[in-house]
Amino acid sequence: MVLNRIPGVERAAAGLDRLQAGAKPTGLRLMAQVRQAGLVVLPLGAAVGFVTALALVGLLSLEQRVEAWGLRLHALVLLPAVGMALATVWLSLSKLGTVSLPGDLLRARQDPLGVFGFRTSLGKVLACMLTIAFGGSAGTEGPGKWFGAAVGAQYCRLLRQVARWIPPVRRLLAQPGLMVQAGSAAALTAVFRAPVSGALLAAEHGGDLRADRLVPSLVASASAYLAILPVFGLAPLLPVQGSFSLNAPLLGWALLLGVLCALGARTFQGLQRLLAQPLGRIPLAWRGLVAGLGLVLLALPGAWLWPGLSVTQGTGMGLVLHLLNGTAGLEAWAFLALKLFATALTFAGGGVGGLWLPSIALGAAMGSGLEALVQTGQPGLLVMVGTAAFAAATHRVMLVPVVFLAETTGQAGLVVPALVATVVAFQASRGAD
Repeated sequence: MVLNRIPGVERAAAGLDRLQAGAKPTGLRLMAQVRQAGLVVLPLGAAVGFVTALALVGLLSLEQRVEAWGLRLHALVLLPAVGMALATVWLSLSKLGTVSLPGDLLRARQDPLGVFGFRTSLGKVLACMLTIAFGGSAGTEGPGKWFGAAVGAQYCRLLRQVARWIPPVRRLLAQPGLMVQAGSAAALTAVFRAPVSGALLAAEHGGDLRADRLVPSLVASASAYLAILPVFGLAPLLPVQGSFSLNAPLLGWALLLGVLCALGARTFQGLQRLLAQPLGRIPLAWRGLVAGLGLVLLALPGAWLWPGLSVTQGTGMGLVLHLLNGTAGLEAWAFLALKLFATALTFAGGGVGGLWLPSIALGAAMGSGLEALVQTGQPGLLVMVGTAAFAAATHRVMLVPVVFLAETTGQAGLVVPALVATVVAFQASRGAD
């Protein structure tokens, strides 16, 4: 009794009481998280990953059929106009209107279930497929993220319905935002074939990364990666031959490349806003056709000067692989200008898709152009560093591009110069605002 009156002993006793009182809730919380991960998030990630992988294979097959159709009709360069017109007509007839993935992601922070309605999201996925399959400059991670988020939201609704009839299921319920995010992470893993990158890109917002958002995304990405192995195997998205060495001058060029990528991203955003002003006055049903005719004009130089190479069309991954062989030279700057204008015109004209993969292609072109000027003696190195820096500046994320680069290439030697370029690009893009 006397000891309990001593101030230090009283504080210690009070702390012990709080620790004992909090031990049980913490343990129960941990058990709930484990149940949710094993019984809810793992199946969700596997299902979304496998279906997304099959959808990507189907989209590739559709692209090949569309290309073959264009070749037979001797109208290959006209296909972007057809795809953009079909996409915007669909958006108009379906009452979806002008859609934006970044806008949906921002609104989903307040109402994830309302934003990612299943039928509405599938309508947007169809618009993405029409845009990309016919040659619009957009990325497949866009439809993947919409689909994954919609499945996550629908899964959350289903669990809530089941919990009304089976009370023990309530223990498995998770926050809707986390379910939507887990579905997105699984889909991105299938697109990038990189589980950590998919989880980080789904969880990181404006450079902010919280553990409570990251854990379900990592679990879903891990199960999704296992599910896509029968479809894609272990082949990386960007196979890079050989290895790279690190030296002091290279870090200086990486710093310069980071600045250039920040300026390039700023130029792209300004150009998109500039193009959106006149195109926004055109009714949506006709806007895609007008923008598509512009894409046709942009595709003509590529079809004439570099036959067989898709400079302005599609995700840009073919262009990145072409630049990796180190033979592009100063023509990489022409690739950069054409692809940048085509991507801005696609999104300003009502096209729908992701911006991550096109930004990877833009960064690769800028890195290849700088390599042609400074001659580092390591072809392909600045190409890959540029992909990370441009993505960081465009999406305002700092950690994801470096992890993406390491996962999709398997080259640890790229990490340090990519870190330098990415941090510079990220900070320069934020400073410009």
